[in-house]
Amino acid sequence: MAIRTRKRIKSDKKLKKTKNLIKKEIDKNQISISSDNLLKSIGHNHYTTSINSVDKNKNIEISFILGILNAERTLRECLESIFNQDFKKEKYEVIIVDGGSTDKTLPIIKEFMEKYDNIKLFHNPNKLSEGRGMSKDLGTKASKGEIVIFLDHDNILIGKEWLKEIIEPFNKDKEIMASQSLLQFMENDTNFLKYVNAVGVEDPFAIPYSLPAQIVLHPEKFKIIDGKYYIHHLDKNNLVYGGANGCAFRKSVFDVIGGYTRDVDIFASMAEQRMKVAVPLNPRVYHKTASNLLNYMIKKGLYFYRFIDHEYEKKTFKWTQRGSGLKGKINFFLMIAHNLSFFGPLFIAFSMFIKTKRLFWLLHPFYLFFITLEYGLITLFKIRNFFKYQKK
Repeated sequence: MAIRTRKRIKSDKKLKKTKNLIKKEIDKNQISISSDNLLKSIGHNHYTTSINSVDKNKNIEISFILGILNAERTLRECLESIFNQDFKKEKYEVIIVDGGSTDKTLPIIKEFMEKYDNIKLFHNPNKLSEGRGMSKDLGTKASKGEIVIFLDHDNILIGKEWLKEIIEPFNKDKEIMASQSLLQFMENDTNFLKYVNAVGVEDPFAIPYSLPAQIVLHPEKFKIIDGKYYIHHLDKNNLVYGGANGCAFRKSVFDVIGGYTRDVDIFASMAEQRMKVAVPLNPRVYHKTASNLLNYMIKKGLYFYRFIDHEYEKKTFKWTQRGSGLKGKINFFLMIAHNLSFFGPLFIAFSMFIKTKRLFWLLHPFYLFFITLEYGLITLFKIRNFFKYQKK
């Protein structure tokens, strides 16, 4: 009995020491995280080992940031693609902020933490990944790299040179503040996944606002440097955004704009400063999102309802404004009419089919029609909030 008691006291002291180390790390990064919850979720030995090894490394240049929740479907592929990069592992860290996963997400992370000592895991009791004080914001504050790269758990880096190629524009031009990856589909994908990855953005409704999508559809409008990457100066009066699916930023951007909020809002704030963005041709991300239209509609319906119900109050980027003043509002409603007309999108679909010889482009008008209709019906249900959003 005495031996057991001594062992228990020793174990309790070790656990207390571990909690204090975690608290110290959290305080240093100004992150509000419960060390008790974290210890229960992942196991204190693995977490402590990860923190100690990362803290000793003063040479970190790159920080991957993942804000996740119940990510077991694709997280393993995402992490494998990161650690398969032909890049010295001591020069980058992987910061994972989990929102309280209840599936196999944490055991998967634990498995990778046993193999690699450059993973840091935090817990976000607020669950959400986007927004002030949420997972990606917490990860940004905890990061040590001069370059931060945002990935979602369903983003898979293609090839071993992705990291080298996505940061190359930063080395070539000090004025470039972000480097946005394009997407790439897989040949064995469903037509829906092929379409989403080919067009460059998950949401067809966002095509006119998306920098990757506009480069895919209208590459002639963008200047290309050395045949390797496009450049674009962000303009608040004609804003196109990036920020997700493998977008890299100089961390100094967040000092200028006041921290991380949401991907589109970051680009809106960057546009106020006329910052320069690069879009390299070679590094590609495979976005393994919902595999069919029905699952996608459910996912996006829930997201949009949350937005129009209350999140619109916190948004900087205004979806209902395509340009400045009254003209911008008129352009928005013309875009809605275009999406629902079927004929305008059909012209784009045929143009891309002729250009690429890919049949899935012919689905473009259908996807665009259904997602616009869904957003419209949800808006009618919350019409008062829509008018409040318009007046912001």
